[in-house]
Amino acid sequence: LLDEGSGGASAAAKEEADEEAVDEGSGGGEEDDADSSKDEPHSGGSSRGSGAGHDAGDSDQRGKHEAATSHAALDETSAGGDDSGHDEGEERSGASGDKGKIGEGEGKEEDDSESIITGDPCSGEVNADYETDAALYEMEGIMSYSLCQEKCKADSRCGAWTWGKADIKVWGLSNVCFLKKLGLNQAPKRHTNDKVVSGLPCRGGEASGGEVEEGGSSSEKQKKTKENVPPPSEEMVARFDLSGVAPAVMQESSPGGEKCSTLFCFALMLPNTYEQGLLAWQYQFQANIFACDEFAVYSNKSLQVTPGLVTHVVPVDLTAHFGGEFGTALNTDIFLDVWRQVISDGRFAYYCWTVKADPDTVFFAPRLKQVVREYPEDDVHGLYLNNCKMGMHGPLEVFSRRGVEKWYKGSRDCFLYFYKLCSGPCLWGEDMFVDQCLGRHLNVTRKNVYNLLTEDHCNPPDGWRSCEDTDSVAFHPFKKMHDYQTCLHNADPVLFPKDVVFAETTTTTTAAAAAAAVAAAVGVSTSRGLPVAEVGELDPSWCEFKEGYDIDTDGALYEMEGIVSANACMEKCRSESRCGAFTWGKARNQWGLTNVCFLKKLGIGRTPRLRPNPDVVSGLPCRKADGLEQVSFSDEQAVGQQDGEAGEKQEDEADDEGDPVTPTLYCFALIVPGSYEEDLVAWQYEFGVGIFACDEAAIYSNRSIQVGRSLVSGVVNIDLTAHKGGEFGTALNTDIFRAVWNQVVADARYSLYSWTVKSDPDTVFFAKRLVDVVQQYKETEKGLYINNCRMGMHGPLEVFSKNAVQTWYKGADICDLHFYKLCSGPCLWGEDMFIDQCLGPILNVKRVNYYHLLTEDHCDPPEDWRSCQDSKSVSFHPFKNLHEYQTCLASADPGMFQPGFAASGQVEAAR
Repeated sequence: LLDEGSGGASAAAKEEADEEAVDEGSGGGEEDDADSSKDEPHSGGSSRGSGAGHDAGDSDQRGKHEAATSHAALDETSAGGDDSGHDEGEERSGASGDKGKIGEGEGKEEDDSESIITGDPCSGEVNADYETDAALYEMEGIMSYSLCQEKCKADSRCGAWTWGKADIKVWGLSNVCFLKKLGLNQAPKRHTNDKVVSGLPCRGGEASGGEVEEGGSSSEKQKKTKENVPPPSEEMVARFDLSGVAPAVMQESSPGGEKCSTLFCFALMLPNTYEQGLLAWQYQFQANIFACDEFAVYSNKSLQVTPGLVTHVVPVDLTAHFGGEFGTALNTDIFLDVWRQVISDGRFAYYCWTVKADPDTVFFAPRLKQVVREYPEDDVHGLYLNNCKMGMHGPLEVFSRRGVEKWYKGSRDCFLYFYKLCSGPCLWGEDMFVDQCLGRHLNVTRKNVYNLLTEDHCNPPDGWRSCEDTDSVAFHPFKKMHDYQTCLHNADPVLFPKDVVFAETTTTTTAAAAAAAVAAAVGVSTSRGLPVAEVGELDPSWCEFKEGYDIDTDGALYEMEGIVSANACMEKCRSESRCGAFTWGKARNQWGLTNVCFLKKLGIGRTPRLRPNPDVVSGLPCRKADGLEQVSFSDEQAVGQQDGEAGEKQEDEADDEGDPVTPTLYCFALIVPGSYEEDLVAWQYEFGVGIFACDEAAIYSNRSIQVGRSLVSGVVNIDLTAHKGGEFGTALNTDIFRAVWNQVVADARYSLYSWTVKSDPDTVFFAKRLVDVVQQYKETEKGLYINNCRMGMHGPLEVFSKNAVQTWYKGADICDLHFYKLCSGPCLWGEDMFIDQCLGPILNVKRVNYYHLLTEDHCDPPEDWRSCQDSKSVSFHPFKNLHEYQTCLASADPGMFQPGFAASGQVEAAR
């Protein structure tokens, strides 16, 4: 209900008011923090603002992607121009006699003369205080009344302003700008006050000298001005349209339950600046975004920030100009391109929350996880967290999975909406645009969480830079390495001990030197953030599996389904440098636990905590680089020993004194008859590429096919139709390839060569590069095979030593029976996963990791990987189109294959 005497707008005026106001009301979700933004009463009774603004003349201009400093928080209760609801911090009309004027004790003269304004309020009226329906908020450090008027113009909710004169030296009044609401068709009341200057915003071309009378027509003038604004160009509209960049196949709904707290975090880095050094150090110590479940760093060029961390490329100029209402970085265009790449990559969709953090933000992901558990997803509207009473600030932005979806699907509509209301492009930073878009126009639920960010531009408490507030999720800005380390240590001295964080870094600022110093201090290898305790303090019993115990650590990394043994889970942990501990679900028939491997983080120098749980097995990776080695789980070891004869010397190895000086390759492929694969293989055969660059090659199919002039397929009597399903929605082709492998062994040609390679027809494979790789490995009794992906071996290129093929052939049935029991039926896996799980954990075949073996779409490839210009990569996949295959081949080895070296007509010639 409208308060009596408030002068609120009539219902008929609501639509017009909504069109005029950029932010008359958020339209967002309801706010459940009833007292979180209560403003303290000012000495004279007027409402205090939500927080101090910053000095407009502040020389510390914010960086390329820092948020607007003092833009107003969205009005969370008002739904239009009728002022029927107010921010929680505002006094309701009639609750105080002051109603938005400067109160007594601040220069109000005794006569308190009162009249309707009829002079020239657009130029500012000296010695006048304007009374309106209600206060908005106040901003300190505003050095002139003209700047105060600009602040009022910038906030569409502001109907009048009052500025405390600088020369009066009254605390709480001097250089303070009071912004006030004003109902539609209402005029403020004038009170004489010699300590202030007041005025109206007079936006959109309103005459500066005209009278503003009760019932004036300012809205009509503004409407006429907007009608003359030219429409935005198609290019500008397209720049703001993110709706078409999402992958065609993407996670459809948020993974996890009601209190899901998984995080995907990203940052934008300006190359060759202090940000690169900060991010490199953070990566080494798993700080900032690198403590999230998954992370990404974006820049406008591909850079190795530090070993193991390469930027994703966003083709955009990262120069941000300053301007607009708040003199802030106008970086909306820049971050739109970053968001476009984030959405195109699609990784955010696998997590419940997406976080954008600045490199100089000291951000604690475990604290954020505790916060977001209190905010279940809004499946209809999505939600995001507001981190400042003045509106969302950019150093830490937090969005739910559905919130991101609403953002990228509605970004174009937001641009068109605000373009009209701002009479052209709104000169805002990215944070304000996203905040206004989500809360005001798209009706995304907006939750106020003011302990999310403590920063200099959001009215922080005294002493905030000590970072000792344990409730704060993030602190900003800390651009210098030493300042960043100090804040990190003060905030969590247990996770980031002083002697570790500052080890030998006082004279060295590079992250690599800092990491090496810390590694030496705690006695670990220099691989990134190896999370084990000091070798001298680690009880050797930790390197035994803890059956019946769960391990509590500093945070989760991620989980993997379909891991059928504790040994396999331990190997997954070893191969992931961020993994400090693991837990494997051994219980049967428990969805979400059975055969699930949980990888976990562990801070440097930290010891994990055990918690009884009869359904799991846990342990540490105990990598050999640290002088420790994990003891195999006894039950699994016994299974592996069932194949006792598999390691016997083969008769054809009698004269084998070791690997030959130059490794030899036997390569084969399976083709589906009548498919594109026939053309690809025919062309490869004609030009001696792919498997046909090996020492010997063979192709198999389920019928005899003459593919090239003298190339005929071997026959495998099996249906080649592979259905999809299982935990990963993959091709269930294990039976098909078991039959192919049986034929390969029966043909026995593989035994004449030191290595056997299975390659897919659409894999661009360079045999010579593989020879250089396998030359470094020595054959073992049971053989060895090469893992080509951090997620486990992928099938487009599989590489096995001769002994490994023999061990696999003899032990495949043992694996089959073992997995049938563990999966309570057939394991719904692809052939590649079956072999990987069989050879390593069950048959004890040595597994070596070489992640340059295969670059493919399903193994987290680098940006622009399809250009095939990575000279280290042995193969690229998939390239099903012949022209794309040829282009990749030429790009990968231009010295041997010139672009355009093969015409399409030669395919038929080859056939």
